[in-house]
Amino acid sequence: MSCKKEVGPTPEPEPVDTKEQLIRDSIYYYYNQQSLWTEYIPDNTVLRTFTASYTSNDEVLRALKARTPYYAGYNGSIDRFSFIEEKGSGSQQRSSNGLRMDTNDGYGMYFGWRIISETLAAPVLYFVEGGSPAQKAGITRGSMLLSLNDATDVTAPYNCNASGACYVETNAFNDFQNKLNTATNGNTMRLKVRTVDGQEIERTLTNGTYVIDPLLADTVYNYNKKIGYFAFSSFEEVTGNNQNYQNFQRVFQRFEAENIKELIVDMRYNTGGYVHTAQYLANKVVPASGDGNRMFTYEVNTNLQPYTVRAFDGLDFRPVNFVRNNNLELETVYFLVTEETASASELLINVLKPYMRVVLIAETTRTYGKPVGFFAQDIMNEEISLWVTSFKTVNSRGDTDYWDGLSVDETNVADDIGRDFGDPAENMIARAISLSGGNSSARLSKSSVSRSATSAGSLPKKFKVVNKPDEKNLLKKRN
Repeated sequence: MSCKKEVGPTPEPEPVDTKEQLIRDSIYYYYNQQSLWTEYIPDNTVLRTFTASYTSNDEVLRALKARTPYYAGYNGSIDRFSFIEEKGSGSQQRSSNGLRMDTNDGYGMYFGWRIISETLAAPVLYFVEGGSPAQKAGITRGSMLLSLNDATDVTAPYNCNASGACYVETNAFNDFQNKLNTATNGNTMRLKVRTVDGQEIERTLTNGTYVIDPLLADTVYNYNKKIGYFAFSSFEEVTGNNQNYQNFQRVFQRFEAENIKELIVDMRYNTGGYVHTAQYLANKVVPASGDGNRMFTYEVNTNLQPYTVRAFDGLDFRPVNFVRNNNLELETVYFLVTEETASASELLINVLKPYMRVVLIAETTRTYGKPVGFFAQDIMNEEISLWVTSFKTVNSRGDTDYWDGLSVDETNVADDIGRDFGDPAENMIARAISLSGGNSSARLSKSSVSRSATSAGSLPKKFKVVNKPDEKNLLKKRN
């Protein structure tokens, strides 16, 4: 007889975490560590306790943002800003909220409807991004679209209600929106436009990636006092001796040489960008009385508090002081803003207010409203970056929490998209010149912008914007 060994059931293999599960766990972990509202996020020692219910990265992030406090102004959670960035190849960076810094892709054109007669409106370019195929082809803000690919008539009827608000008829609007979407997604685009000086030009543009040139126009108006002007679209990198740095240095050197006394900063479509670029520009504008004084402080959660005392691990949330980098003594700075003016734009405005006269001229009654910012947290060998709303900026007077936008001084000043940036007869620029004591019909000194002819139509109305620039946010780079 032989002995037979009893064999028990084969044990089930331990489950193996998938890469997707690990990414979702990491999103939860870093959001909990970095969120400005971390006290509202559950501290689960087993990360999967939270993430197991969700099947995508965006679902996890939405669930986390939903746990932050309710804000009536948004009719939802106060954190509507945190986002996930899916990394592409090379320098490409595309995310769930459309973030794109330093480079962009496409054609760089943004349209709004503008009244051209008593019965018709036409698509007009209210913004052409610097460096884009459209800009390089000589197409400028204020150009009226005459044809797009095979569409030779892109005008549309409109109606106005008793309060004066005007609307393009729905079917016509949707028809043009579809045509634009089709053209934008194509490899090439054929279009014909009439520029602000009356020239009709036809171009075939090629879709592609381009380096953003944020400086759109600059000049000096020569009135009873000299007034500087520059328009820029986003707070791109200003480091070392890169092209953006050289461009801004040129502009401010001219302002100093001509001894301007007031400055108009056109940020009407500027959705933000890098914190350090806002610091650079603030130091270029602040008067001598602000030099060495507090520019702003950061407000962060308890986990990030050590970084407010000293910089390490590539993070630095120590207080920032002005280090003045100009020889100007400006009496007033005028900011031209819309409800798209956000993040780094609002930071620049807010830090200057305690030290000089700041006047906001607005298309409506406010700016966008984003006193918070982000830094990148790479996940899974940099395949994904998580940008958590992790810090708030506070100026030297303690001003912050402008969630509904910054209050403005001159409200409901129409943005006349029939005129190019820098045109002293454009409504918002003309209002700034008028407030300075100048006459907007006075001679424009030699500059890098061209004079525009009288706009078509008698009403300078922009309504029903067709497409908008990507939101840039308030971004802090790791050192």
